[in-house]
Amino acid sequence: MNLLISNNPKTIEAVKNREPCDIALSLESALIRVRQKKYDVIINDGFDVSRIFDNAINIKDYLKNTTINDKKVKVIKQEIISVWSVKGGVGKTTTVKRLMEMFDKNVKILVIDFNFQDGGSDLSFLLDLPVIPHIGIYLKEKTKESFFKNLIEYSPNISILQAPPKLSFIKDMTPGDVENIIRFARSSFDVIIFDLPNKVDEIVNTVLENSTRKIIVSSGLVSEARRIKEMNGDFLIVINPSNRQWKLYYKDFSCITIKELEKVLER
Repeated sequence: MNLLISNNPKTIEAVKNREPCDIALSLESALIRVRQKKYDVIINDGFDVSRIFDNAINIKDYLKNTTINDKKVKVIKQEIISVWSVKGGVGKTTTVKRLMEMFDKNVKILVIDFNFQDGGSDLSFLLDLPVIPHIGIYLKEKTKESFFKNLIEYSPNISILQAPPKLSFIKDMTPGDVENIIRFARSSFDVIIFDLPNKVDEIVNTVLENSTRKIIVSSGLVSEARRIKEMNGDFLIVINPSNRQWKLYYKDFSCITIKELEKVLER
């Protein structure tokens, strides 16, 4: 499904005659829609969206280069994957590492570590990252230039926005900051993976609301299943089993085991 940003009745009619699509009459309306739904192509009719959507195409190019049955416009379908857990020690950060290394080497990936804790995060230790740069430095300026300057290149196709070594560096972080980080990241990366803390607050909720895929890593205990049932949203549960009877408690969820993690890329 595509999204057309236009307030011109003739343009809307021309696009709809080619194929079904959603309509946004303003840029503000388009931003709301893309948070709620994933679109293959953003068709732009006179709005400046080049810095907002990587999968945007001008209306003239769209009408020239696409047909109803044979689209010639090919865009990268961006993914925002959030990885969360209801408690620590279930292998969430290890899952993030395995997940980011599963993609094709041509896919540009950004891992954003929001698993903040004093003394440094698990991901920083797991990947043996330098102490700086980190997200706290970006938050001092909050510019796009500062965002990219403070990324760590982990491999040719994987970059990391690292958690700071102290919670004091992110004490004033807001949901608006999260929205800006996602917007900057989407301008250059195909896949964005969030390593989230095992708690629920406005920062975590903002990430989940913007995610195209939401993963919960669990050890398979009934206590975790009960807490997951309280969560709203379409989650995939990745079971890193410490309980052989986990299927009894997770029969109402969409689940895979940690050994089947490759299936995440198929969904």
